[in-house]
Amino acid sequence: MSFKLIRYEKQDGIASIRINRPEALNALNSDVNAEIAAVLEEIDADRSVRVLIITGDARAFAAGADITEMAQASPRRALEVSSLAVKINNTLENMSVPTIAAVAGYAFGGGCEMTLACDFRVGGSRTRMSFPEVGLGIIPGANGCVRAVELVGAAKARELIMLTPVITGEEAYKIGLLNRYVGPGEHDELERAALIAKQNLSDAQKTGDEAEIRDAKKTYKDAEAAAAQEEFDTIYALALEIAQALKEKPACALAAAKAAINRAALETVAAGKETEKAEFTLLFDTKDQKEGMAALTEKRKPLYTGC
Repeated sequence: MSFKLIRYEKQDGIASIRINRPEALNALNSDVNAEIAAVLEEIDADRSVRVLIITGDARAFAAGADITEMAQASPRRALEVSSLAVKINNTLENMSVPTIAAVAGYAFGGGCEMTLACDFRVGGSRTRMSFPEVGLGIIPGANGCVRAVELVGAAKARELIMLTPVITGEEAYKIGLLNRYVGPGEHDELERAALIAKQNLSDAQKTGDEAEIRDAKKTYKDAEAAAAQEEFDTIYALALEIAQALKEKPACALAAAKAAINRAALETVAAGKETEKAEFTLLFDTKDQKEGMAALTEKRKPLYTGC
């Protein structure tokens, strides 16, 4: 299957989806969502996929839904659009394989909601997350309210959704919207060059010399783009590191753990307990359980073959 607005790759059991609409900061319109939904169905049916990474580019994971498409939408059309977004996020949440969002740049609105549906989220110093919907006269439409409560609690969810702040990657990590965080110190040289270029631009603006300002703006733009790309590469490398670690785990145990955790988080603790009990029991009828325990007693590395 070929795609125009996303890039799909698969290598050694790790699948990756890259949203590819850079001219619109990867904003999620109906065409983008249709391609994501289609590739998720393909991945869900592919038993060779062990982990999924979803990402955008250095400037944006996805800067929300496409407002030009939604501004004049009727309630019926709004329901159609949100239903597809809900389907995508529910698929990410309920897939048996672990899902990782590599979040560089902007993750606003529908993009932010998509990251919350993933099992793991990795971001950096340039990551910016926000729920701007209330400021546009609506609310998150792909279950973002519910997932925000699950991740950060009701009080913080009210703050994020009702006051619509834009929060940094560092703050997102501190409150639990991100699992892992890449600080600026992890790519010092280009970061330092961007800071120097920014200061030089500020100094040039004080002189009033248009040619000097123009040159300083270009230098800063190039330096910032290089630093942002390096941060994206570092974020993606960390996401890939997590994916490699997950790929080494037995697939059925990962799927069972995900099912129990999701049921407890999304339904009730009691329901989660029942799922945990059932999944625990059923795993004793898998090849990987036998292999994992045999490897431990025999003091060797296990060789998991999948359920």
